[in-house]
Amino acid sequence: MLRQAVQGARWYQHVVPRSSPISRPVLRAFSAIAPRSTHYGGPNDKVNFYEQSTRRSKDRRRVDPEAEENAERDEVGNELSRLDRDLAVLQEGPFSPNSPFMKSLPEKDRAVALEALRKYEENEGKNESKAGLDQVFDSELDDILKQEFEGLAKEQENWQTERDTDTPSIPAPQPFEVVLPDSQTHPYVDMLNKCLRLFAKDTSDDSLRQEIWRWYRRCKHSCPEFLESMSDETVDLIWNSQSAGKVARSTRMTHLETLVEDSMSIGKPLPPSHILAYLETLHLDGKTNQALAQWKEHQAALSQTEEDSDAYWKLGVQLLADTGNPQSAQSTALALLAENKSCDPHILIPVITSWGRQPGEKAEITAWKLYLQLKTLLGSDMTMEDYDNISINLLKAGRLDTAVAVFKDMMVTYQDPTKDSTALYKAALGLAGNLQASSITEKEVNKVSLSALTFLPKRFQNRFFYASWMKKLIGMGEVDSAALVIELMYERGVKPDSKHLNGVIAGWLRDGSPTSRAKAEQLGWAMIQQRIDMVWARTSSGNSPQVHSPEEPEKIRIPTWMQRDVPAGTIETFAILLPYYTRRSDDDMVRYLVKCLGDAQLQPNSFFMNHLLYIELRRHNLGTVWQKYRSMAMTVMPDLETYACLWDTGKVQYDVGRAKKFAEDFPSARELYSEMMAWYSQLTDRGRAETQEGFPRELYDQIIRCFCLSKDLPGTIVALYSQGIDFGFFPDDNTARMVVIQVARLAGVPPDTPSRRLRRLKSTPKSKENIAYVNRLLEILSARKAAVLEDQGLTIDNLDPMEKQQYQLEILGTLLRIVMTRTGTDPALVEDEIAAVAKEMGVPGIYLGSPLEKDEGLLQ
Repeated sequence: MLRQAVQGARWYQHVVPRSSPISRPVLRAFSAIAPRSTHYGGPNDKVNFYEQSTRRSKDRRRVDPEAEENAERDEVGNELSRLDRDLAVLQEGPFSPNSPFMKSLPEKDRAVALEALRKYEENEGKNESKAGLDQVFDSELDDILKQEFEGLAKEQENWQTERDTDTPSIPAPQPFEVVLPDSQTHPYVDMLNKCLRLFAKDTSDDSLRQEIWRWYRRCKHSCPEFLESMSDETVDLIWNSQSAGKVARSTRMTHLETLVEDSMSIGKPLPPSHILAYLETLHLDGKTNQALAQWKEHQAALSQTEEDSDAYWKLGVQLLADTGNPQSAQSTALALLAENKSCDPHILIPVITSWGRQPGEKAEITAWKLYLQLKTLLGSDMTMEDYDNISINLLKAGRLDTAVAVFKDMMVTYQDPTKDSTALYKAALGLAGNLQASSITEKEVNKVSLSALTFLPKRFQNRFFYASWMKKLIGMGEVDSAALVIELMYERGVKPDSKHLNGVIAGWLRDGSPTSRAKAEQLGWAMIQQRIDMVWARTSSGNSPQVHSPEEPEKIRIPTWMQRDVPAGTIETFAILLPYYTRRSDDDMVRYLVKCLGDAQLQPNSFFMNHLLYIELRRHNLGTVWQKYRSMAMTVMPDLETYACLWDTGKVQYDVGRAKKFAEDFPSARELYSEMMAWYSQLTDRGRAETQEGFPRELYDQIIRCFCLSKDLPGTIVALYSQGIDFGFFPDDNTARMVVIQVARLAGVPPDTPSRRLRRLKSTPKSKENIAYVNRLLEILSARKAAVLEDQGLTIDNLDPMEKQQYQLEILGTLLRIVMTRTGTDPALVEDEIAAVAKEMGVPGIYLGSPLEKDEGLLQ
């Protein structure tokens, strides 16, 4: 121990200069304090401590390791002594001879006051000295001391009042805040209360829901009395925060289940609304049996009020029906309807579905009886959603005949009431007057025969009726149900069309699940195989080639639930499968699909052609895009999407700032525009109207961008005016920006600039200066055009929208004409050149703007 203390003192590094005045030792780094007294052994034994600057230095200085401790002890002792003296003065009172108040008085007044106090103590005693100021002083001191004391008392009172006013008042806790016993505080509880206050003000903040649950868990695990301290309002607010909002269903289920268990653990009953919500969450999460058990357990608690009782029994009907107990669900539902006339008849729908899932004809008869009762109870209030719900559930249950009868009822509800199922029931039994729900029995339904009640009129036995049903189901996302309708068509002797199956394939592919994709591919390739077989049988005596996929070389088989001859595939079948394989980047299947298209001897449509062009564009095979377009356009009529793809390709081709060398045989912007306008001129009036309606603003911008990238000033002028005339689009701020950059590049880029530098020129100071100059030129032109309007008594604001668009077009046209004259074109030949370019672009004779005036051509 001693050796370590000495060694530590030897390594003391901080050296204080001897000349520095030190009132107390300074705390130094690496200083060592002996853990025991510096005196050892006898009275003459002593240990001295020294310090040196380095290990090998010989300058040593004696130090006292206890100096700091002694200085601190002396300082504390002095402070205690001063406090004792102050306390003694305070104990003597404010009127003692040594009190600060008495010392502050003048000497004469102090002597008078002390004498008065001495006399008073002798006469009244010290206990009476505090009776009041009026009894302490005589008349000689009324004008001096009494006023002084009253002033001090008033100042003290005012100071106390101001302090109480400045002190912020602590707000009373809200009813939903957690208050721990004995006014305890806990940081987690404070954070939870803060989140609850914020959520009570704004229940739409989903982040607060997460924060509330986080602090709730922490409070529960770190504060033993937390659960018992929660009020009903607290539980209700936390429950509401977790039962709604953008929370995953599994997470919501877990949180609500935790809240229920916590309440049960402390014996605190939950409100009926919370229990019902918890049971519904269990049911939605697939734990129907557990929900049913909890439902039976809470019967007494949930049947106290009429409102809670109705909700309880409705939920019970749903749970009983979904657990495969339709008889109990039916008894409960009918009893509830009989007891409560205001009960919603929709409670019968889950019972109908449950009976439909049961095997046997009796179950089907009971389901149909309940359906007729539901229609009778609802009457005209039965909605399309009700029909859809029942028919879809019956389809999934395999009750195809009853399902189609329900759909038939939906079709004839507002068209032919005599074909309605309730009307057929009344006619079969010879009933007159209004049909009562209680009069519909299983015995009567069986007597009439279910097949007669679900009979489909002859005018519905066609593909159009079933196609409308399938279209509705596919639009609702019930693709599997639509596939069951195809099976029903086969059973009813109605052969489905390829359009029906193409819709099912597209619906399965949109669904995106692996099972749906597999069924879509199987059905699609089965239809393609049927087409190839049909073609091969007509053109050759040999065996037709068998379609296959790279993963499964065997013959593709259709799903087991549809083991029938499917209709032959059409070009729509190929067009549905092509984007699917394209999105998956399955190039092998794309090539194989194109090969099968040839085997099927089908001509591609524009949709198929456009997808092939976009495939090549994504690969940057620009030459192939143009070659495929030229070859396929001989047999396929292009559409607007075709030319949108070509202009997207042109945008890459004309961008000379790219380092890569692109296709040399791709046409120029003028030739491509001429190609598009030649196609447009061949359209019928209806086709032109549809093209004008479907022409997007993005395509207009892309065409102008391609001409700007090509640095084709007259071509830009023709494209601007031509698209305004034919497609109704005019320049906006984005168009003006593209034109300004085009003009600035013409002025700022030398002809021999390498392509690798062109993309960086926009950010150079010279390029920015050119852009600013062109913008100033554009402002001058705008000001001159505005002045011309003012001379005519008009302003820009007074122009209608079409005139404003034409006004902006004229300004850009004038700017481009001025730049043409600056870049070497003879001003007298500008209009001739523009007219020649318009003829080259396939739009001769159109209006191309006003020619330049003399002062505009010389604009500086």
